[in-house]
Amino acid sequence: MKGQSVLFTAIGIGVTLLCLLGISWIGPSGAFLNLLTPLAAAYLGMRFGLKTGIVVVAVTSALLLQLATMYTLAAYLGIFGIGSLLLPFFLRQRIPWDRAVLYATLGSAVATAAMILLTVMANGVSIQTLIDQMIQAEVDQAMQIYRDSDFSDSQLQNMQQVIDGMAEFIGHSFYGLYLTSLLAIQTFSLLLLQCFKGKSYQISGAPFAQWRLPSRLIWILIGSGFLLLLPVEAVELAGRNLLVVLLPLYFLQGMAVANSFLQKKPYPPLVKGLIYLLLLILNPLPIMITCVGVFDLWIDFRRPRQKNI
Repeated sequence: MKGQSVLFTAIGIGVTLLCLLGISWIGPSGAFLNLLTPLAAAYLGMRFGLKTGIVVVAVTSALLLQLATMYTLAAYLGIFGIGSLLLPFFLRQRIPWDRAVLYATLGSAVATAAMILLTVMANGVSIQTLIDQMIQAEVDQAMQIYRDSDFSDSQLQNMQQVIDGMAEFIGHSFYGLYLTSLLAIQTFSLLLLQCFKGKSYQISGAPFAQWRLPSRLIWILIGSGFLLLLPVEAVELAGRNLLVVLLPLYFLQGMAVANSFLQKKPYPPLVKGLIYLLLLILNPLPIMITCVGVFDLWIDFRRPRQKNI
């Protein structure tokens, strides 16, 4: 078992580096690998324990100091590294999967906040200035990747306009978007851990088809919408960031409703996977699924209905 753990740890370090730096090595298509960055450490942490996950994250961090910049290292730890340790740690404590995802997300957010605070204190800049610099660094990196991919001048101009628009939106909703990104990464990691668990470990919690958000959360969602109507910039900013966090949560609840219906249908796994993909990406289906998640509180779509005779 020890030799197997060492082998898997070495492979995990290599896979983590590939997923993290793939966008720099193989171009825009490598961006999809980023989502898999925390998988190796999380899987090994679930299978062999926290110490193995720590080794993967620590060695990966040391190698990043040689292969990349301090900014890349901080981004890895804040977005992927800390969460890839916390999620399996909580799951191994038999904490229900939804709480484990929440705790891992909050832990990653606190770790990132601490790193940002240390950076602000060391450099003597404001938090907003640091955030603007981080967003601009991402914009510059994205444009450099597209330039290296031999796009035409007109395509680069269009891409610049799109990226600048996204950067402005991110700047206004940074806190909510960052927390939502962490939540999405932890949720995706949980999904992958569920797919690869086999008989190596167990994940506690209610089946996804039965999962729902606390009923009181709906009032925070409604209040966030009203905050957007108030002509005060700080209040509007708070409402915007709250909605950015809460709406994806209700999208997940809507997906749980869809999952409960699909489980009753004898569709092949490939067909069900295609349906989930369409619900995720095909406009306006994500909006409809989010509405289902919101109104599930009152309508209870999953309640058994009596058939009329």
